[in-house]
Parts: sequence; structure tokens; C-alpha cells
Amino acid sequence: MKLGLYLHIPFCKKKCPYCDFFSVTQKPDEELYLKALTKEIKLSSDFLKKQFEANKVTIDTFYAGGGTPSLISPSFFEKIFEKLSKTFDFKPLELTLEANPESLTLEKARDYKYVGFNRLSLGVQTFQKRGLKFLGRIHSPKESFLAIDAAFKAGFKNISLDFIYGWKGEGLKTLKKDLDLAFSSGATHLSFYELTLYPETTFFKKHQKDLYFLDEKRVLKLFSFIRNYLLDKGFHQYEISNYARSGFECRHNLKYWKMEPYIGIGAGAVSRIGNYRFENIKNLEKYFEKLLKEEILPNRIIERLDNFELAKEYIFMGLRLVEGIEISKLRDLGYILKEEALSLLVKSGYLRLSEEKMALTEKGMSLHNQVVKFLWKNLERLR
Repeated sequence: MKLGLYLHIPFCKKKCPYCDFFSVTQKPDEELYLKALTKEIKLSSDFLKKQFEANKVTIDTFYAGGGTPSLISPSFFEKIFEKLSKTFDFKPLELTLEANPESLTLEKARDYKYVGFNRLSLGVQTFQKRGLKFLGRIHSPKESFLAIDAAFKAGFKNISLDFIYGWKGEGLKTLKKDLDLAFSSGATHLSFYELTLYPETTFFKKHQKDLYFLDEKRVLKLFSFIRNYLLDKGFHQYEISNYARSGFECRHNLKYWKMEPYIGIGAGAVSRIGNYRFENIKNLEKYFEKLLKEEILPNRIIERLDNFELAKEYIFMGLRLVEGIEISKLRDLGYILKEEALSLLVKSGYLRLSEEKMALTEKGMSLHNQVVKFLWKNLERLR
């Protein structure tokens, strides 16, 4: 069995107000977290053998996300890699580390490269001071430039920059400044995520009655501008929010969108194998207690999806990809989409359709969630 492996590092210096990922604002206890992860790796291997008869598991991608993984020392990851190598067939072609600009020095970047990472994803979000202030980020534009420079000097060839667009006060001129700087940085991968107000976040509570800056027409203009700019500069769009130079697509994240199997370790990490989905406890103390005292996997949710749920998820995730989804895979699950619904979306300019595949147009990608919900309503069981 081939799997991607995601490691969640839940530690942050400060919680970003828009973030809905599990994180804690405390100094990492690396020794304790390493001890717990070592136990979880062993228990995960036993679980895969028992539940899926996976006697040989090959890890072909590795992704350290967070939180802020760059708060953790390179030696910590070196020890994790050693444990993974002893437990699995650990041969990842891609090893990604998420990093925040203020916590990445040249020395650390070199050490991360030395222990095995070959891809860096830097959370720049914007190069504009007012944008960083609005988003509650603690780094400066200068620190972003220094981090990018450090990554290149350390020998990284595959560098991704993450941006958020749609923040209050951002117009096309401001967006173009970010795009110009992103392009001139030499990064091989660029992600532009629309600012979303998730429930339970500080931003949701603060701005739910003040949403004019997230006006749909305005956000669609920004999306279209980003897309046209980057395509003109030689990047190709392979997912709604992700653009890459040829050959620099994120292999690990493609597993999510293609619904390929992956396991997650660490507090709050998610795993998905076949029609099973697991989520670890989003509580650091309980996470440690489960692993170190009870010596059981810290799964909070174990969900088994039926074929209808799998078909819905395949539509949702697969239509984020520019290449779209294979119609035959829906049939394999026992479902099909109504022809009249597909025809309507094609005529309206939201969908591209062939005998084997369906994919969203630029217009469709900009309204992904609405199109997907419409398709869900027109999903029917094969007779």
C-alpha cells in the first residue's frame, strides 16, 4: 500500500484570526511530542496491518503542516524520519515543510535541507504591511524576503509561497504588487487562497456583520486577475488555488484532491484510506494521555463513508482540479449525474464535458461550491 504521510505540528507563536486548523499558542515541548509521535507511528503501523492487511506500507510523500512546523528544530524531524524508516518503507519523493517567514533563518533552512526536506512552503500571505496587519500576521514584508532568500541559499529548488487574497482594502493594484513580487522571487509554486470566514474563528465573530469586503463580484475579479496574470507568466493552474511551474505541482496535496490514501499523525491530524476517515483528538493533553498512558491511537472520529458520500466527496474534491473528474469513477460507485443538469451547466459556461471527464471552466471554478451543491442535488443511483 502506498500512502502519503501528513505530520501535524500544532504549535504557534500566535493564532491567526482566520485560521480554523487546530493549534496552540505555547512553546513546543519537542521531547514530549516526539515521544508521543513515536508511539503513534508504531500503533499506526499495527492498525494498518490489522484493519487493511497492509503488511508493507510505502510512504511516497511527506508533509509537515501546522500550526508552525518551522518552530520545531531540524533534529526533531531527523528523529521522526529515522523512526518512519524503521517502521515503514519510507521513500518519499517529496518532503514538504511549512514555514512562517519570521521563524526561518538561513541556518535553519540549511539544516532542514540537510535532514531531508526538499520542498518549502512559506506562509507569506501578502507582501503588503496593511494586509499583514489586517490578517493578524506577526512577520513583516522584509522577513518574507529574507526567508525566501534563505530558502534559495540553503539549496531548495522547490519553493512554494502561500497567499491570501480578498482581505479588506485589497484592490487590483495592490494584488498586482503581490503578484509582481511573487513572480520575481523565483518561487516554483504559488498558492492564492480566497479569504474565508470559518465559524469558530476570531474573524468570523468579528466580521460576520461586516462582509462587504468579501463581495462576490469583487472576489471573482481578484480570482480572475490572479489566474490571468500567472498563466501569462508561464505558470499553469492545476487546482483552483494552486499554480506551478511544470513539474513542481505539490504531489502530497494532489492526494487529497484525487482522494488517494494518506495517514495523518499528530494532534488534530486527519487520515483517509478508502472509505474510512479518521481524525485525531484536537486537544494536546488528551492526545498525550491516549498515547502515553492508555497506549491507544488518539482517534476522535472514525467515519465510514457509504458510496453516496464517497461520490459527493469525489465531485467536491475532484472538481477543484483543473483536469476534473472521471465519470467512470462515479459509475463504479453506483451513481451518475442527471444529463439535463450537466447540459445546463455546459450551456451556462460552468462545465466542460467529454465522454470520459468533466471539469469546471474558469467561470465554474470561481463558483466551485455553488456548482458542486447543484451537482449533489442531481446525483442519482444507477438502476
